[in-house]
Amino acid sequence: MEGSVTDRNDGREKTEEAERRELEAAGWEAKGRGPKTIWRSPGDGHWYAHYQAVVMLDKEGPNREEARLLDEHGFERAPDDGTLDGRERWVRLEEGPELYTRSKALIKARGEGA
Repeated sequence: MEGSVTDRNDGREKTEEAERRELEAAGWEAKGRGPKTIWRSPGDGHWYAHYQAVVMLDKEGPNREEARLLDEHGFERAPDDGTLDGRERWVRLEEGPELYTRSKALIKARGEGA
């Protein structure tokens, strides 16, 4: 049944898995799996709930090496126009309006650098 609770849950699980990959790529350490996962910050060593960790990751932005790589490959941080749910997204103007999460933009940039 379209629009069912199961469909919405599947979409949220996919989002949580993408967020998990982003956190892991940024050096966060997971404890547990699923909705009760907590994350250790590589910056301060404290543990945070999943949502808090995602928000903190978005606010901290890319480290110096990531920023250099993104810039070299033409990525710019997309302005938050209210449609991005407050999440950090990246765009490469030469490709048009496609938006990338930071981890996907880094994967693309690293693949092109190889």
